[in-house]
Amino acid sequence: MQILRNRAFTDAVILFALFVVGYLFFSYVEAFEQIVEFVEIHEDWELDEGITSLTLIGIAGFVYAVRRNHEARAELKKRKAAEANGRWLAQNDTLTKLPNRRFLNSFLQKFDNGQSDGKNTARYAVYSIDLDGFKQVNDLHGHAGGDALLQKVADRLTKAAPDDLIMRLGGDEFLVIADAAKDQDLPGLGKSLSDAVRKPMTIDGIHAEVGASVGYVIYPDQVSTLEDAVRSADIAMYAAKNNPSNSVMSFSDSMGEEAASRAILERSLRVAVRNNDIVPYYQPLIDFETDKVYGFEVLARWITHDGKLIEPTTFIPLAEQIGVITELSDKLLNQACEDASKWPDDVMLSFNLSPTQLSDRLIGLRIISILAEKGFLPSRLEIEITESAMVQDVDSALAVLGDLQSAGIHTALDDFGTGYSSLSQIARFNFDRIKIDRSFISEFELNEKQHNIVKAIIALGEGLDISTTAEGVETDSQLAELKALGCACGQGHLLGRPMPARQVATFIAGDNDDRSGHGNPGLVRSAV
Repeated sequence: MQILRNRAFTDAVILFALFVVGYLFFSYVEAFEQIVEFVEIHEDWELDEGITSLTLIGIAGFVYAVRRNHEARAELKKRKAAEANGRWLAQNDTLTKLPNRRFLNSFLQKFDNGQSDGKNTARYAVYSIDLDGFKQVNDLHGHAGGDALLQKVADRLTKAAPDDLIMRLGGDEFLVIADAAKDQDLPGLGKSLSDAVRKPMTIDGIHAEVGASVGYVIYPDQVSTLEDAVRSADIAMYAAKNNPSNSVMSFSDSMGEEAASRAILERSLRVAVRNNDIVPYYQPLIDFETDKVYGFEVLARWITHDGKLIEPTTFIPLAEQIGVITELSDKLLNQACEDASKWPDDVMLSFNLSPTQLSDRLIGLRIISILAEKGFLPSRLEIEITESAMVQDVDSALAVLGDLQSAGIHTALDDFGTGYSSLSQIARFNFDRIKIDRSFISEFELNEKQHNIVKAIIALGEGLDISTTAEGVETDSQLAELKALGCACGQGHLLGRPMPARQVATFIAGDNDDRSGHGNPGLVRSAV
C-alpha cells in the first residue's frame, strides 16, 4: 500500500511539471491565437466542431476517471475491511469473541523476542483453565447448549478479570494472562476465576453446572519466558484436575518433573503397544460347586526390557488418555483368543472393556470380527463391563451390549456395588454374571454390614438367575464362607494368580487331577 502511495505522488509531480512547462511554452508562442487563426482560415474543414468534440470527450473522460477512482477507493476500502475481518477471524474465536491460540502464538513470539532484546520487563501471572463436566452438559443439551455454556463462561471470565488478557484456546480450555503488578492476590484471582465458572447457570431453561481446574504460574519469578509460563500453567492445571480437593494449584518444579516423566512414559507406552510388549496374563476363575476352572480372566501385563513391571493402574488410564486403548485392547484380545483356542472347549475367556471403549458403538462389531478371524466361539467369550463405564453413555452401552449378546457373547457386570445405581443397571441391562467387588470380600468375615451386603448380592443373583463371582478371595476362611452363602464362583490369589499363557495348560492339567480342597496349592502359589 505504501508503494502505491509513493508511485501516485511521483506521477502527480511529473504531470504537474509537464503542465507548467507546457503552459509556459504555449504562452510564449501564443498557441491559442495561432489555433484560432488556423481554424478561421480553414473554416471549410470544420475544425471548431472537432475541437469542441475533443473538449467534450476530455470532460467525459475526466468524469469517467473520477467515477472509476471513486469506485476503486470504495473497493479498496471493502478490501481493507475484509482483510481486517480475516485477520480478526484468524486470531479470534468466533463463538466467544475471545482471542484464540493463533493469537497466543503470535503474542508469545513478539513478547519473548522483545524480552530477549531487553524491552519486556513486566511481571505476569498466567492461568490455565479447563472445564470439568463440560461433556455431560454437551451430551444433555446438545452442541447448541454447549456453545451457550462456553459463551457464558467467557463472559464470566471477562467480568472476573476485566483488565486482563483472556483467550479461548479450543474446546473447553481457556487462558488468562494477568498483570501481576495490578493483581497482587494471585491465588485469590485463580480462585475468583474458578468460582466464576462454577456458579450455576441456566441453559434453555434447564439448570446446568460445570467445574473448573485452574493452574497458574508467575513470570518471570518461576519461568524464564512467557511461552514456558503457558506450558507450566497447563501442567499445573492438570495437577489440579487430578487433585479433587484443590481446584486451583500453583506450578512447582516437581510438577514439571512429573510431566517430563509422564511424557517419557507416554512415548514408551506407544512403543510398547506398537511392538506388542504388553501381553495378556490369565487369572483362573473357579467354579465353587465343582472346584474346577471354568475360565480365565485376561489381565494386561507390561514388563519393560529392563525387567520393570508397570502396573495396569498406571498404563491403562494413560492408554485411554493418549488414544491407544483401542489398539492395545484389540491386540490383547487377538492374542488371548489365539491362546484360549488351545484350551479345553469348556473353559471360558473373560475380557474387560474400559469405559472409553464402551463409548465406541463399533467396539462390539470389532470384537465379533476378531472372534471370526481367530475362529473362536462367541459362546466361550465373556465381556466384563464396570458400572461406572455404563453410566457415562447409557445409550452406547445398550447398543454395544446388544451387539455382543446377539452374537452369543456372555456379559458380566464387574466391580458390582462400587458404581452408580447398581440395581437399576441390572434391571435395564441383561447380564449373565455379577462380579462382587474385592472391597466387599476383604472384610466381610469381620464386618457384619459387609457380610450382609455380600449375602444380599448373592441372593439377588440367585433370584434373578444370574451367576455370582467373588473377586479377591485370599484366605481359606473367605472361600469357605462364600461357599456357605451360595456364591457360584470366585477368583483371587488363593485360587490362582495371574500367569503367562505358557503356564495355563499346566494349571488346567493340575486342576483336572484328583485333589481335595480348591486347587493345586503348589502350582497356584508359584504362578507369576
